[in-house]
Amino acid sequence: MLELEFKGKTVEEAISKGLMHLGCKREDVTVKVVTEGSTGLFGQMGTKPAIVLIFVNDKKCINKYNQ
Repeated sequence: MLELEFKGKTVEEAISKGLMHLGCKREDVTVKVVTEGSTGLFGQMGTKPAIVLIFVNDKKCINKYNQ
């Protein structure tokens, strides 16, 4: 099973980036949220990205990634 980490402003953005990068559909992977992310003070200082781990379950999806 392949495991990759992706970051985004939101959890949904991080998941979307991961799925686009892998060329997978949401139902082909398992997602674990590491951090939800935060906007920080007034949306500027101290912002932290959302981080997700995407576990690839489907062999077709892994083959797409390895090409």
